[in-house]
Amino acid sequence: METLKRDRSPFGDAVALLVCGVLAGILAAAAAFPLAGLFGMAAENSIQSFESLPTELTKPTLPQTSYVYASDGETLITSFFEENRREVALDEVSPLMVEALLAAEDSKFYEHNGVDWAGIIRAAVANQGGDSQGASTLTMQFVRNTLIYSASTIDEVIAASEDTYERKLREARYAMAIEESMSKEEILEGYLNVIYLGNQAYGVHAGSYSYFNKPPSELTLAEAATLASLPKFPSFADGLLDSETEGDDDSQILERRNWVLQRMADLGSVSQAEADEAIALPLGLNPRAERNECVDVATSNWGFFCDYFKEWWASNPAFGETERDRISLLNRGGFRIVSSLDAELQNEATEELADEVDVDNPEALGSVTITPGTGHVRAMAVNRNYSLDQTDNGPRSDGNDDKPSNYPNTTIPLLSGNEEVNGYPGGSTFKMFTMLAALDKGWPLETRVPSPGRYTSQYLMSGGALDESTSDCDHFTKDGEQYGHWCPTNDGNWSAAPLNMWGMFGRSSNTAFVRLQEMVGVSAAYEAAVASGVDFYNSPLNEAYENGTIDESQGTFTLGLHSTTPLEMAESYATVAAGGLHCEPLPVMKVVGADGTEWTDAAAPQCDQAFSEEVAYAAVSAGRCVVGQNADGTQCSGSGTAASAASGFGRPLFGKTGTADSNRSYWFIGATPNAATATFVGDPDATHRANVASQSLKTSVKEVGIAILKDAVRDLDEEDWPEPSDDMVNGKNLTSIPSIDCMDPDDARSRVANAGFDAAIASGQFDSDCKEGEAFGTSPTGSAPDGASVYILVSNGKDYEEDEPGDDETSGGPGGPGGDRD
Repeated sequence: METLKRDRSPFGDAVALLVCGVLAGILAAAAAFPLAGLFGMAAENSIQSFESLPTELTKPTLPQTSYVYASDGETLITSFFEENRREVALDEVSPLMVEALLAAEDSKFYEHNGVDWAGIIRAAVANQGGDSQGASTLTMQFVRNTLIYSASTIDEVIAASEDTYERKLREARYAMAIEESMSKEEILEGYLNVIYLGNQAYGVHAGSYSYFNKPPSELTLAEAATLASLPKFPSFADGLLDSETEGDDDSQILERRNWVLQRMADLGSVSQAEADEAIALPLGLNPRAERNECVDVATSNWGFFCDYFKEWWASNPAFGETERDRISLLNRGGFRIVSSLDAELQNEATEELADEVDVDNPEALGSVTITPGTGHVRAMAVNRNYSLDQTDNGPRSDGNDDKPSNYPNTTIPLLSGNEEVNGYPGGSTFKMFTMLAALDKGWPLETRVPSPGRYTSQYLMSGGALDESTSDCDHFTKDGEQYGHWCPTNDGNWSAAPLNMWGMFGRSSNTAFVRLQEMVGVSAAYEAAVASGVDFYNSPLNEAYENGTIDESQGTFTLGLHSTTPLEMAESYATVAAGGLHCEPLPVMKVVGADGTEWTDAAAPQCDQAFSEEVAYAAVSAGRCVVGQNADGTQCSGSGTAASAASGFGRPLFGKTGTADSNRSYWFIGATPNAATATFVGDPDATHRANVASQSLKTSVKEVGIAILKDAVRDLDEEDWPEPSDDMVNGKNLTSIPSIDCMDPDDARSRVANAGFDAAIASGQFDSDCKEGEAFGTSPTGSAPDGASVYILVSNGKDYEEDEPGDDETSGGPGGPGGDRD
């Protein structure tokens, strides 16, 4: 389509502008007011010079739809919009669409200069006779609609649409000025992108897809005429795409479409035969549902990922200064977003989870999969429907009937959590953080820690905590208050000779890990968890760490009594799998603006080295014992807690199971070098309800966790980790711990302290063949990093024989709380 050429001199333009200004005021008013009052308008308004064009017209920024796709870049997840619109260039629109619009709206578009004077006079005369006619040209409609749809306040909308002669005069002036600054093709392109076509479709691109599910370049004659019939009467089509109103009367839109077709034939745009053939056709609607927001995703199980994506966008300063600004940009910015969601993996995971635990079950079975080294979130699946309709939900398990339960329908972020949703107790999965802290402090994998069935720890309980505890022992009175040491046990009270880290992690010894935590400090284990990716929303851990009381008050940390989310646990174990490289969870792979500019920084992985590779690969080696993989450099002992479930996995793997106290939740976290999956069962309504994780559900968690991870790596290259270094296995620059032989505890403490250790006398007494009250050994024994915590063990005299005093410095050493035998 050629640009209309007009020959003008500067003097002629000036005269024309002055005359047009006067005529615009008079004639625009004529269309709105009776002729009798026409010449009573103020002459001042009608002879003003043309106003400056507002930025909205010279550089229009119309709201556009943002589309979110799965990782394949083709599968649409949902869209976000205030106005469903996608701008297109004129050459992306069928010429038939252009001809149909010109026939319907402005057949003299290429002849006038923005205002159709003859049309205004004709409308004014007709209006005096009682008819109602408009005289707006396509250019004037472009001006009006652009100002309306670019408005940011209700006052701006009213100013652009109110039915007053001042508005019509301003509109006419703008139209003539637009014709001076833009070509006809530019105006036409702008109009095609701004018009409203009903059913929340703004612009020809949205209309073409909304009604016919095709790009505007592929519209047929009948389809083009249908869309062209809507700018004046968009209400004709409202409801036609609603399945609940299927079969509604479409006679009005058919009548208007056929009028457009005949008008095209009369103007010579098409032949009469072509028009007649199109008139004989039905509407032929083939609508594409326009998804909007996360409650309208293409597949309901994608809603939890979508919700996480939206939260991520809203919190990302790359998209604006405030959360409101960022969401506004998403709804108006016309982005093309390729997310990290693996649609196939998501669907498979959802099906596998629902097969194990039905959606109508109060127990939530969920799983999150992350890519180590990038943080890309590939799947967020749970046996729930993401839906606002919770009217038929089941009864709440916590007895609080003031709000709906979370099953089967919910929009609670069960997998990602937020500041209001803390997650579920992490159980023995937290032992990873204690081990990381120990490895980072120089304790080697060969460090051997006693694993008794019950262990008297150094952590004290008092008051209400002491009254409620079933794991307290060694009571004593101090300052008039009753105290007791926390005495955790292994599950079933199993015990073992001192275990190295492979053995204690693979068998999940509670007592050994509480002792290991005493050796490194709760604060160090907490720091390892945070560095790995756990945030501890609303947890007393954060305050205790800040005020310096965490090492005394939070001894249960390593057993995971505190809450976390599946997303955080997948993130933290992915950190280990990636050689200590921590990456923030990332739901996008590419973000492209409406102008085609790629927002590379916003979509780039945000990573930092949380631990050295040596530390991470040593932790991986211990984690392989959990899943029964005694690989090169790994020295497992006993049966790993997930060895049976992982026996057929078939590629390098490490992991950890975790039972929360009183079976409130259960976890299996598994990872390969290129995929990490955290699977859990818990009760979102009552996250601290006891006995949620039955034995059968624990089996389900392990089996479905392995199945999802196997799906996740199916099409990925098989990779492996390097063996742990000799320094991580046997230690580097370790100092020998002095032997203790039935001696005074204070003397023993001095001996150990003089060797360069942080020496202290252990709480409680232990079986040995020394006299009661004598120091007989240390925990740990052998060698340790310089400055490490070493406890002096005191005998209870149980095995003492008067004639043969004993000297065993290793028997009966303190262990740590109970084991996760699942």
